[in-house]
Amino acid sequence: MSTRARPSNGSIIDWRKRRHQIAEKALPLFMARPWASVTVEDIAAQADMSFWQVYYSFDGQEDVYRGSVTLLFDQLAERIAKPFAAGATVLESVTGNADFMAEVMQEESYRQILYLRIRDESVEPWLGIQYRKRIAIPLVQNLKNAVMEAGKRQDLAIAVDDDCCWKALASLEASFAFPYLLQNAGIDEPSRKQAVSSSAKKVWSATYTLDDRMQLSA
Repeated sequence: MSTRARPSNGSIIDWRKRRHQIAEKALPLFMARPWASVTVEDIAAQADMSFWQVYYSFDGQEDVYRGSVTLLFDQLAERIAKPFAAGATVLESVTGNADFMAEVMQEESYRQILYLRIRDESVEPWLGIQYRKRIAIPLVQNLKNAVMEAGKRQDLAIAVDDDCCWKALASLEASFAFPYLLQNAGIDEPSRKQAVSSSAKKVWSATYTLDDRMQLSA
């Protein structure tokens, strides 16, 4: 939150609402070019506000940039937080969760974050930190939870190799997010099903009972 002195004209301003409005309006500017080349005047014009309304709401362009990108992270975090129902078997649960991950990665906000990370992360490490904390780790945890919950239905304590889950995330991202950036086109349904199935089977093959004494089956 900006620490600048506030104008005292007797009016009551909802600063959180104003910051949200400015950040939302400014996002297209930051998608078009790096934040350092976007001026406060540009942001004010885009938001249909005065220079001083923006100036007193944020600590400069980078602060607006982070506020705008945070809106994207908020959208995805809310989507990812929705509970996922485990299937009747481990493979069914993993496949359903991989399909859910594919859906998330096809959303515009995910592609926008991916693009910004590619373009800006070298000078804005904050992007990678936020992506890992708010998007990647929750997605991987959802996948691990799906395996665990499916195991409980079979009265088994089942876990999955952590590294395999991260590889599945990267594989699905390559299949569902990158094509939009490179070709501005999605993936056809047969290819979609194949990509989900392939990732799910790799994750399933990396599952194991915690006592490591029982062969798993679908």
